[in-house]
Amino acid sequence: MTERRHRDLKQNLRGWQILFVVITAVIGAGIFSNGGSAIEIAGPGGALLSLVIMGVIAICVSEGLSELTQLFPAPNAIVEYVRAFIDEDLGWVIGIAYWFTYSSIFAAQNLTAANLAVYWGLTRVWQIIIFYFVTPGIMVGINLVGVGTFGWIEAVGGCLKIALVIGTTIVLYVMAADMGYWSKDGPIQDGFVYNPQFISNEYRALCYVIPIVAFGFLGIETVAVTAFEARSSKSLRFPSQIIAYLTLALYFLCMLGQCLNISYTSDHLPPIYGGIGDSATNTNEPVNPASDSAAVVALWDWGKKGLAGFLNGATIFSVLSASNTSLYVASRTLYGLALDVPTTSWLGRHLHSFSLVVPQTGVPARALIFSALAFIWLPFLNLRKGYAVQYLITIIRISSSVSCLICWAALSLAYLRYYLWLKKCDEHLADDYEQFKRGVKTYKPFTLLSFAQPLPAITAVAGCLVVLAFCSATWWDTPVTFSKVAIGYAAWVRTSSDFAVLSQTLDRLKWYKPDEVSPQENHEEATRVLSPPLASPFPEMSEERLSPKTGAVVTGFGPG
Repeated sequence: MTERRHRDLKQNLRGWQILFVVITAVIGAGIFSNGGSAIEIAGPGGALLSLVIMGVIAICVSEGLSELTQLFPAPNAIVEYVRAFIDEDLGWVIGIAYWFTYSSIFAAQNLTAANLAVYWGLTRVWQIIIFYFVTPGIMVGINLVGVGTFGWIEAVGGCLKIALVIGTTIVLYVMAADMGYWSKDGPIQDGFVYNPQFISNEYRALCYVIPIVAFGFLGIETVAVTAFEARSSKSLRFPSQIIAYLTLALYFLCMLGQCLNISYTSDHLPPIYGGIGDSATNTNEPVNPASDSAAVVALWDWGKKGLAGFLNGATIFSVLSASNTSLYVASRTLYGLALDVPTTSWLGRHLHSFSLVVPQTGVPARALIFSALAFIWLPFLNLRKGYAVQYLITIIRISSSVSCLICWAALSLAYLRYYLWLKKCDEHLADDYEQFKRGVKTYKPFTLLSFAQPLPAITAVAGCLVVLAFCSATWWDTPVTFSKVAIGYAAWVRTSSDFAVLSQTLDRLKWYKPDEVSPQENHEEATRVLSPPLASPFPEMSEERLSPKTGAVVTGFGPG
């Protein structure tokens, strides 16, 4: 079995730094660009309702994850929770899918920043130099300096992002008042409508835009990734509790400002492309401004072209900041996976090398560089013209987002099984374990909706599956094509294939060998590991924690 080597990472992140790390992961270009697409398809009413629906799902996901993170701030937490409460093989699959998500997002966000720079007429050569080479190199450098410095940089970036969203929202509200859009003739009065170019009625339009809006919430789960390097378990409490609520509030304020100023019939709205539409059905010709941001479009129409240019530049900063955080998340996920790979085979030894860290900084340099290079080819596909290439880019982009939704569903299911296991073992939760016993006066809730569990967990699982099903809305009223199916469900196929392959090969490769224990020993071990101090990676607490060695025993947590 592998050694417990996560202490090699520097545990320097404070609670407020973790909050800003998560904020920079969540807030990218989506907060300004996804709104325009949603308004174009379902009108302001559909856009706002889809945002609220997705916000509720995100909150339900974060409620369960927050409790697990506070109780079990384990190394490689996202993978460990799935292993412990669902299935060992599925844990590996979720880890691979999660790494794929953020490694590919890192490259896709650099491509997005390059496309945003077209607003100023930046030539292709300069796009390649700045966004395909220089900025990725800078991000690798920032991640290599150590998590302490990285945390401060993320804190500054997070503060600027919040100021950007609030400032943009205020400007949009002022613009709506100046244009008289608060009156009954404003764009928001269109309410629930649909664009017949893409869909046949209001209800289908709502289903159509929910996946568009959903992708803007991806990243709220990254708080669990920072457990590697948090200063203490208390550092994780506040960020994990508040992030989903804060994200919904910021997104709703910004979306409302866009709905007040942009009509769903505007020619300036971006063409709908790929997995959430098909550019071949959009006849709008490119017009100024060359931007996918509805807020930029609104400012341009208002006549504030200088302010529109500033917002476009701020959006590029927001995208690059999110890209930097995506690289951090991808590297720590790969590092965590590599920790659990035994060195009993040639493949295992090479994969295990990704768990090596630089002693001076505590950074997993090999995992970081590999994550940065894995999809370095993606932006260069944009240099080629044609629908086939653009569909491939879109497939990878949407597939990474869908992979994250699959991870959300798995994490929520893990929490649900943990909750059911507690119910099953309720009579054994006494003395030091009474903090897990719900319904008693001494119970202290870990989250705002703790009293309502397991309803939020059930809502999270069902909501994620419904959103994934709605990815098929792209062909409900248009012909089914291979590209549309691939864009919506390539991640499902890849994840299912990974699970099928790994479930057949892990035993043969001897990556893990479950310990055989009696039901009584399993129960005693599970009760022992359940204690929060025993599941903590922090130096002020016990050495015992969730690990590959106890993983097989912990797998028995699930009822039945």
